[in-house]
Amino acid sequence: MNRRTMLKRVGGAAVTAGAGLAMAETTMDAVQGADDTLGQGAFRYRVRPGWGQLDPAQVPIKDCHAITEDRDGQIVLLTNHTSNNLITYRKDGSFVAKREQRFPAAHALEFRPGSRGDELLWVTDHQLSVVSLCAPDGRELRRIAPDALASRYPDLSKYHATNVAVMPEGDFYISDGYGSHYIHHFDPAWQYVTTFGGAGAAPEHLKQPHAIWLDTRRGGKELLVCDRGNALLKWFSPKGELLRTVPVPGSQPSNIAAMADGHIAIASLNAMILILDARDRVVSVVGGDAPIYDNGVLQPLVGHNTPFIHPHDVYVDASGAMYVAQWNSKQTYPIKLERASA
Repeated sequence: MNRRTMLKRVGGAAVTAGAGLAMAETTMDAVQGADDTLGQGAFRYRVRPGWGQLDPAQVPIKDCHAITEDRDGQIVLLTNHTSNNLITYRKDGSFVAKREQRFPAAHALEFRPGSRGDELLWVTDHQLSVVSLCAPDGRELRRIAPDALASRYPDLSKYHATNVAVMPEGDFYISDGYGSHYIHHFDPAWQYVTTFGGAGAAPEHLKQPHAIWLDTRRGGKELLVCDRGNALLKWFSPKGELLRTVPVPGSQPSNIAAMADGHIAIASLNAMILILDARDRVVSVVGGDAPIYDNGVLQPLVGHNTPFIHPHDVYVDASGAMYVAQWNSKQTYPIKLERASA
């Protein structure tokens, strides 16, 4: 008997999109057993207790919107607290540094190589609706402000940038995830090229394209968009042509991280991390029930026994350890999960 059947018999669990998932019946934890691992199959994890916990009086946070690794092998957290938008950790969870005070709604962070061999930071702020390119020392080198898209928006208040995908050649794509649901393409000279997506009912339309990510797993360049409002993952060509769509029902896909062997991790805002294989099939739900396919169709994903509240971003390092940054989650510091042995 699987847990979905059991939930029907004991009255179910309260599941609210956009809120932490909680078991309505505490007996379900006992039914699941005492195993503290999360996820299934080869992708099972344990939380590393206390990782990254800091003194909030010294290093305050609000929402933790993004998390990634720099070239020095340090974990960098992006928060929307203007005392320290950027917090750097060693992988053991110890504090390294804090900096940056310019982004009141800091929302996405990418590190990319610069032309001089340095490592540049791409920061997206959804309140200012800017994408800022910063040098390693924090100097702002360039920024795309809303007026760069004035030709597309009669009312610029309808534009709220949430993420950016940077191509090796220097082109980049901005997702308007909190505004008009577009994806905007700029060339290496930062000149506007074209727009695709937008609200609507056609397959190529989007509803809250929260994140956009360069996917090279198939050998070419594809743009993976988290179509959060539709619980879909959508792949587009660099020209904006829809290539394929993968439903992830029951989830709120928010951000993407690369993994080994062609796998990817998807942070779902409703308290789960999804692991997809190279064929884009969900093979593990960290913080949820095992995925079930019926005649090749993924059934609605169910969360339970989760350490998460609202995972907003995820990063997976070379060891397979997973780092999760959370939005609207009681100002909690990041969570680190380590792979569990078989």
